[in-house]
Order: sequence, then structure tokens, then C-alpha cells
Amino acid sequence: MGQKITSRMIAVGAVFTVSLLGGCVTSMHGYSGVDNEGKREYLTYAASKTPVCMTLSGAAFVDTLAKASEVTAAAAEYASGAILGSSARFTADCASTAHPEYRIVILANAAIVGSPDQLCEEDAVPTRQTVGKLRLDAAFCAKSEPLSTAWSEAPAPAGASDPVFRRMIRTMMNELFPIERDRDRDRENLRLSNF
Repeated sequence: MGQKITSRMIAVGAVFTVSLLGGCVTSMHGYSGVDNEGKREYLTYAASKTPVCMTLSGAAFVDTLAKASEVTAAAAEYASGAILGSSARFTADCASTAHPEYRIVILANAAIVGSPDQLCEEDAVPTRQTVGKLRLDAAFCAKSEPLSTAWSEAPAPAGASDPVFRRMIRTMMNELFPIERDRDRDRENLRLSNF
């Protein structure tokens, strides 16, 4: 009897886990030559007077009528206020920004990103339609230099208003600008090593 109940509990747990993973969003930070506090300092400067420019290119959604500008505007809205400990705002209207040399670049379903520098270059990186999933590669750029990179992947959202797309943008922004305090940890290690 006990084994029968345990088997049912395992089956119910497995179904619950599969249903949770069905909407699973995976995000991770990428390359950066700048420490986490430095990334946030650059972001604070870029967002000091106006929102920060955000661009999104590539085919984010299969079979959608949404214009690229609408998808980018939705991504900028989702990113605004999403970064823990930051009040940075983002806009798809890059001409209205005070510091246009700083921008967030997002590529949807990039075919190949061989180097983080490619994300910030003006030349378009080729993209491809992917059925069943969406991958976003992002960079925080200072002109053509990537200060931070991250990616996010999930089962294909239905469109820009899908909560999965919103979660992808928000988690990816926190990977671009992690809150860990690297410099404090480095200073503490230096202080301890001097004893």
C-alpha cells in the first residue's frame, strides 16, 4: 500500500515538474571584460538623463504579424525597472537618448555569434527562424565594444505580449547586470591576504 502511494506521488511530481518546465526560461551571463560593479556604473551613466537605447533584430516569433518596432518597444518596456537595484529605463526610440553610444542590442535566433564583439558591430548578424524555441543573445554596448553579454532561451512565446517573452527579457537583463559585488569581494581577499 505504501509503495503504491509513493509511486502515485512520484507520478504526480513528475507531471508537475514537466508542466513547470514547459514554460521554462533559461538565462545566463556571457563574456565580459568589465566587473559587475563596472557594468552597473556604465548603465547608471547611460541612464542618467534619458532611457537607454534598446534594439532587437531577427525573427523573434514565428507566424506573427507584429512589426519589429512593436516587439522592440515591448522588450524595452519589459526591461525597464527589471534590473534588481537599478531604476534604469529603456527605449526603442534610440534618437531620443542622451548617450546613444551606450545601447542594449538583442538578436533573436542568431545563426552564429562567434565573438561577443559581433553583437555590438553595425553589420547585421544572420538570423534564422526556429520552430519551437526562441533564443535571445544580448549585449550592453559602448559603441562597438561589449561591456556585458547574456542570453536567454525558452519554448517559443506566442508573441510580444506572451508572459514567457516578458520573463525572458527580465531574466536576461539581470544576467547582463548582475548584482554581485565583485570589487568588495576582491578588496576583502586582498585585506585578508595582507595578514
